[in-house]
Amino acid sequence: MKTEKKHFFAKVASFCLCGALLIGSVGLVGCGQKRDPNKVYISRWALEWEKPLFEAWTDKFEEENPGIEVEWDFNPYTAHFDKLRTDLLSGEAADIIFVNNWGWEPYSKIDVFEDLGAVESLSATRSGILDSAQDAFRQGDKIVGIPVGLVSRVPVVGTKDFENAGIDIPYDRETAFTGEELANLVGDVADSVNKAMGINITLTDALLTFLASVDAPLIKDGKIMCNTPAGVKAVQEFYDFATSGRVVPLSQSYGGMYGTADNAVMSGTCVAGYTNPGGLKSLLDSGWDIATIPTVKAEGGKDVVVADFNALVVPKFSKVKEKAYKVIEYMLSQQAQLEYAVFSDLPVNKLAFNEVMNDSENWDPTLYSAYGVGIDNLYVPPALSTDFQTFLGGCLKNLLDGAISAEQFCLKMEQEGKNYI
Repeated sequence: MKTEKKHFFAKVASFCLCGALLIGSVGLVGCGQKRDPNKVYISRWALEWEKPLFEAWTDKFEEENPGIEVEWDFNPYTAHFDKLRTDLLSGEAADIIFVNNWGWEPYSKIDVFEDLGAVESLSATRSGILDSAQDAFRQGDKIVGIPVGLVSRVPVVGTKDFENAGIDIPYDRETAFTGEELANLVGDVADSVNKAMGINITLTDALLTFLASVDAPLIKDGKIMCNTPAGVKAVQEFYDFATSGRVVPLSQSYGGMYGTADNAVMSGTCVAGYTNPGGLKSLLDSGWDIATIPTVKAEGGKDVVVADFNALVVPKFSKVKEKAYKVIEYMLSQQAQLEYAVFSDLPVNKLAFNEVMNDSENWDPTLYSAYGVGIDNLYVPPALSTDFQTFLGGCLKNLLDGAISAEQFCLKMEQEGKNYI
């Protein structure tokens, strides 16, 4: 009964939020602060060191478009999405908003954003980005978001550790590692240089990768797909990898002595961290000599990339939509995408992406080659509710604690997980 009441009130709250946002989308809100009609306001999450980089990124646009000024609004990641709810309700949201699959879920079905697929001035921009990105943010037959960056994670290692261990860094390896191979590699280096742990990896990403590599993704098209013989075997291989003694335990992987996934190398206790391209800059700026290596897959599985897109949406009530479209067009241009890739995500512009992957004179292959392994098999997890993420986290902990088997995990996900999607 309590569960039924919880779901009932959640639906009522969701309905009220949708209703309020729909009212906002037809112009009955937005009577708060007066906006400068020559400014395009952009909201995004950012760390302190990222803020000046994003601001500098749009300086050239302002130089080339003297009648348009860009003003950024930065907040911490969680605060950004919390604030978005209030800003949409009040009609005071920015003209361009950065979103991604994980934070986007509460707004993914609300009709408050422009159909960017129908904007003629952005047609060439959309056709110039990766095929997998063009329709990534849909609401029915509408394309409400245009990806600006591809986020994927691979292990990042300290080159000195490998040198001291006398082991070559397989940065140019053309296939992903099995869990056993990766555990053995980082374990051999750790043993040679007296490191406490092999790799600090985001275990949820690793689980998704194992499953996607055998065509048994955790979720696809709104359905739990992991409960197959291949899926169970992949979960078992994930369990063996995660509990090999070479991987930072789930309870410690984001904190404690190991630090976060992308600074595990700097902590001095791990051979490898796990990071997206944006995390490379802070390591390089700190003077670390690093390289990246491909990530994992199930034995016999295909190389896959578990990824997310950072995307741009435009509220219907924006008063400067045409100017906002010009900014988006600039952000997705080849040169702007290359500048963006230096400090943030992989570019989604096709020409810029190919340059990062293939132009070894300007883009260090020891840093970027690993991100291309499996890129033709992209798995972008769908937007997941908070309830599902909590459910998955509990099941993952039970699996790694040995409370349930791989088979029980997959069965539980199929039987109970559908209630939280």
